[in-house]
Amino acid sequence: MKPLKTDLYLSRQKNMEFRELLEYVQEYLSENYKDLMVDGGAKNPGQTKSYIKQYLDSNHISVGGMAPDELVNRLYRETSEYSFLTPYLNFDIKGVENIEICAPDNIWIKYSDGTEKQSEEHFYSPGHARNVMIRLLHQSGISMDNSHPLARGHLGKNIRITVNGGGGTLDDDVGVSASIRFINPNHLTRDGIIQNGTATAEMIDFLSACYRYGQSEILAGETDAGKTTLLAIIMQLAVPDNKKLYTIEYETREFDLVKRDGNGRPTNKVVSTVTRESDDPKLAVTPQMLIEHGMTMNPDYLCMAEIKGSEAFETIEAAETGHPVIATTHADTAEDIPNRLVPLASMKGSGLSEKTLYYLVARAFPILAYAQKMEDGQRRVTQICECSYEDGHVKIRPLWGYKVQYNEQVNGKTAVHGHFEKENIISENMQRRLRRKGIPEPLLQSFLQKQEG
Repeated sequence: MKPLKTDLYLSRQKNMEFRELLEYVQEYLSENYKDLMVDGGAKNPGQTKSYIKQYLDSNHISVGGMAPDELVNRLYRETSEYSFLTPYLNFDIKGVENIEICAPDNIWIKYSDGTEKQSEEHFYSPGHARNVMIRLLHQSGISMDNSHPLARGHLGKNIRITVNGGGGTLDDDVGVSASIRFINPNHLTRDGIIQNGTATAEMIDFLSACYRYGQSEILAGETDAGKTTLLAIIMQLAVPDNKKLYTIEYETREFDLVKRDGNGRPTNKVVSTVTRESDDPKLAVTPQMLIEHGMTMNPDYLCMAEIKGSEAFETIEAAETGHPVIATTHADTAEDIPNRLVPLASMKGSGLSEKTLYYLVARAFPILAYAQKMEDGQRRVTQICECSYEDGHVKIRPLWGYKVQYNEQVNGKTAVHGHFEKENIISENMQRRLRRKGIPEPLLQSFLQKQEG
């Protein structure tokens, strides 16, 4: 075993502060068991813990107030797992939506009920935070160093992580910052989002019915507005088990749409695809490639998880073929969705005029919606609109909206007072489109009432 320069010093120590000991143990493991720490420290807990225990015993080290086994387990969590983040990432702590790491000792936890608080636990130093972030990113096969300090990845299917590893982009006493986002941590369903006040029952049923019966939809909103969760719920409600659903996501799959019977066998038809990035363009798999390939796989329904580039053109084309397409994008309001899609589609270089692209967008996506995380932390579908093209212009017909009456500060927090309002019923043209696609008349008539219920 390779001795460390600290061994003589440590041999004279009987009791240490945990933070100081952690630095020495980290150094010891990195020097003597580098391969284990990079590739398998968390996969071989027994072996790693035995090395930690051996180090403590041989140097006669203890930490006041901690039993030997407790100390070994704590050191293992900090050096081989993910420090205080471990129970969050294992979903042992429920209802967490975001972990915002502004600095090693400045961490904020956001919960699904809208509350946010600063974490009492934190990293011990920028170096400690950096080691943990490197281990987290290693799960996604992503490396981070001073020459490439900016990194993004996924931890499993339902956790997104974005990290700034410094490299001169942050102050030295900060070193690392990160954002960890959990997708639908409460596994919300239709009833759950209705109970949470995200939308009314009729609004969710309308969006699901439109997609079920052939009408393509775009859901816009800010980051963290709950678009992905809402999209998944609509697809689960709308797509019959005997119809084929083809989904496209960026890099890592977040949708979990396969249904299974008691024996674990799939009972519905879902093909879930993800893009693949590569420094070599020949090896990259783009959204455009996936949607063009997917159209040859006989899909009944398509989903483009997010439109953010020139794939807007292929997505519009897919909807124009009569396939129901559902997607998200970033825009300020539902009315702004065409203004967002047209410039993105024009990146394709198709040569089509702006007027023609607006016409195609309006015809391809007759249903537009907007989701927002409001100042009180509550996510709401604040707009559902019908989109058409008339007299050379895009026409937006508001169907539902969330009307804010007033806001107030209560115990230092914002309270939003408002209500959902049904503004209009769908047009006769939309009624004809839905009937042509087979919507049951009683269901259609339920949406034609002037007021909900």
